[in-house]
Amino acid sequence: MLALRGIVKSYGTRRVLRSVGFEVPAGEAVLLVGRNGAGKTTLLRIATGFLDPDGGTVTVDGIAMANARGAAQARLGYLPEHAPAPLELTVREHLVLRAQQKGCAKPRADVDHAAMVAAITDVLPRRIGNLSKGFRQRVGLADALLGDPPLLILDEPTSGMDPIQVKELRAHLRAIASNRAVLVSSHAVSDLRALADRVAVLRNGVLVACDTPDALLTRTGCETLDEAVVALLDEPSRAPEAA
Repeated sequence: MLALRGIVKSYGTRRVLRSVGFEVPAGEAVLLVGRNGAGKTTLLRIATGFLDPDGGTVTVDGIAMANARGAAQARLGYLPEHAPAPLELTVREHLVLRAQQKGCAKPRADVDHAAMVAAITDVLPRRIGNLSKGFRQRVGLADALLGDPPLLILDEPTSGMDPIQVKELRAHLRAIASNRAVLVSSHAVSDLRALADRVAVLRNGVLVACDTPDALLTRTGCETLDEAVVALLDEPSRAPEAA
């Protein structure tokens, strides 16, 4: 569903991504982890077509982003870390507007469906400014789900949430991931382990691992996924692994 091949990106003389490549097939969730500044958000912006790579290719459901950006973006839903939403609008007003902007044929029906999947039906009449951080994140998730895209790309979806909100969102994401491809960037490795089929570890712009949680535990000899990720991030630099 999502294929990243040899992604390279630099800002001036600083190389941010170094030949990063992996795939996210339908029905699988990949958790992207790394230190701050490792290149995670840059990679997600490239994967969603909001930023062009200096080298490499992005393909969404067989559509090359470089050749048909609009068609590729229509096949994905994106939740940025700080999803913009007008605080004065109700949740329904905002989502209907977003559905219209995305060209949904039946905006209100699509909003009802996305709200049901994201478990925010009860707050549709409420103003966004009156919602908790957890519910605002769910509104952003419903936005990403509008049009029922086969690919979801989520940047720090649990940011600012308390443990109960994280648990609830994790359950929603697990259900959503059952029939679509999901790429999630997060620092909450332990919280999202139950979601991840594979974990992609990005260190200084290099993909140093992309494997199942159990395989990473075996590779590092660690007892927890948090420890395994830390061990991989602390390893001496080496050439990128094949995806």
